[in-house]
Amino acid sequence: MIAVHPPAAAADGVDPGQHEWYRLAGRWHVAFGVLDLLAAGLVAVDGELGAGRRMLGVALLAALAGWYAAVGAKRLRLPRSTGGWRYVAMAGGLATAAFAAAPPAGALLFVLFPHVWAMLPTRHAVAATAGIVVALSGVLAARSGAAAGELPDVVVPMLLAGVGAVGVGLWITRIIDQSKERARLVAELAATRAELAEVSRRTGALAERERMARDIHDTVAQGFTSVLLLLDALEAELTDGQDAARGYLHRARDTARENLAEARSLVAAAAPPPLVAASLPGALRQVVDRIGPDLPGGATLAVGGEPRALPPDLEVVALRVGQEALANVRRHAAANRVEVRLEYTADGLTLRVSDDGRGFDASARPDGHGLSGLRDRVTAAGGTVDVRSAPGAGVTVVVELPCAF
Repeated sequence: MIAVHPPAAAADGVDPGQHEWYRLAGRWHVAFGVLDLLAAGLVAVDGELGAGRRMLGVALLAALAGWYAAVGAKRLRLPRSTGGWRYVAMAGGLATAAFAAAPPAGALLFVLFPHVWAMLPTRHAVAATAGIVVALSGVLAARSGAAAGELPDVVVPMLLAGVGAVGVGLWITRIIDQSKERARLVAELAATRAELAEVSRRTGALAERERMARDIHDTVAQGFTSVLLLLDALEAELTDGQDAARGYLHRARDTARENLAEARSLVAAAAPPPLVAASLPGALRQVVDRIGPDLPGGATLAVGGEPRALPPDLEVVALRVGQEALANVRRHAAANRVEVRLEYTADGLTLRVSDDGRGFDASARPDGHGLSGLRDRVTAAGGTVDVRSAPGAGVTVVVELPCAF
């Protein structure tokens, strides 16, 4: 199953960019700016206020605008948390002071309460709203100079306004929560679709592998079994004095038996038999020893660096590449000898196969099926293949496979 990662999350694990409320932050900036300028204009032209109160009111509104620009605008884009108290406490104090100095400054409360509910968790937002309402009620009571019996006429409207602010706040909270839930469901749906696609792909690959396994079992494996039976029958017919023929027969039988084991491992989707009982250098040495008797000068294997365990898939690629390169030497090179070098490096593995055969013009001759298959296998593993050859100069195949040790 593949891993599906949601977009980068904010502090509460949810990406603010996924929610409609946060995407409207730019409009809230505009609303705040417009109302702040409107309140400042109303304060500046209010003839009932003295010059000192007008200046104080405008100064407090300017300070509130600066505080919003420095802290509130950034906080508005973050998920609700107790970290919003820093902005809310200062903004509430400045707004209350501005309202006390000049009543027209109260126009800014239309955006202050939404800020409270957008920045604080629900319980904290209720407490902040109640605190601001109490503070504003106190300002109204002090300004009116009402007697104790007349206080309800002053406080009740503010309490009603507070209830309205709480109602609007709960509505805002519902919008945010619904948006978060919608984003979560969309992320889950995307993850489920990706998982289904991966399952479908793997199911198709498994079905194809099973089909190929049946075909290999019914053709190649059965053919090798028949070859072994025929070779056993042939050996029984050999007479004394035919040791050379018997030697070739034994090698043919060993080759058939090894390839039958390979075919069965493919059917079982298991590791190649040489890698089951030996390390990669050991498995390559078996392959090199098998081709040695076919070449007049023999075949050698050298291992450089510090041998270490590699991911199984990478070891399979390296072994298959060595097998294919040596098979090409046997079939096409007419070589006297072949040298194989396996080099463990700090960032990967290098396999070099060099022969002294007839060679070919690498720039003009297209790769045969063997070299093209070798190249495809290495490329799929993230490695590179370099084939160096010229007529009469032999062939050198250099394969580099990256691996993080």
